[in-house]
Amino acid sequence: MITRIITVTDLKARLGSLISELKQQGMPFYVTQHGKPRAVFASYEEYEALLQRIEDLEDLLAMKESLESPSSEAMELGDYERQRKTSIRRQTEK
Repeated sequence: MITRIITVTDLKARLGSLISELKQQGMPFYVTQHGKPRAVFASYEEYEALLQRIEDLEDLLAMKESLESPSSEAMELGDYERQRKTSIRRQTEK
């Protein structure tokens, strides 16, 4: 994948044409300021896809961790719900 780097100044001056390029080519731009990376200019669709991937990976990690936890830490759903209600009640009483 080709890395496209632009400066903040170029981004400001060419925003409209850069959005068109982004739509056509679909490859993000890395935005630099004073020679240092500061942002990534990507399409809305790519941004949403990245957020969805992160959410999916977090879900997978949570499932993996729950499957690896010892059964002694497991709790019946009814017990959890009672414990949660008690905790909420205590917080509202403060």
